Amino acid sequence: MPRFSGRKPYHREIFSRQVGEIRSLLHSLEMRDGLDEAENRPLIDIYETGDGIILEFDLPGFRLEDISLRVSGFTLVLEAFKPREQNEGCFICVERSYGHFHHAVHIPGNIDSRAITAQYRRGVLRVVCPKTGDRQVPIKEIDD
Repeated sequence: MPRFSGRKPYHREIFSRQVGEIRSLLHSLEMRDGLDEAENRPLIDIYETGDGIILEFDLPGFRLEDISLRVSGFTLVLEAFKPREQNEGCFICVERSYGHFHHAVHIPGNIDSRAITAQYRRGVLRVVCPKTGDRQVPIKEIDD
């Protein structure tokens, strides 16, 4: 009779997912190092559904034409600009951010980058990254 080792069968899957999350965080930190001190990073929520990955960026008070979203390889890059409002008087407290905003997020290889959609509503930019059945790896042939 085999002995029970106490290890659950999905233990390896959990470990693999955690390693992937750590790699994603390290990649994001590498992208952050290249930012200027004057640039800000908007808050983000990322969650997974059965159909894809959803990213929601907090961008209150931004105009749609000041928001840029692009995919570069397996990285989704958000860039935005919010000018400082001119107010009369002297500030007592300043907590809102102005200027350039930048956020780079690593997306998994099973996302169809051509089908990514975005919607900006009530100060939240919602980006939907639909999944494909297979992991996609771009291959480029190099001529001699």
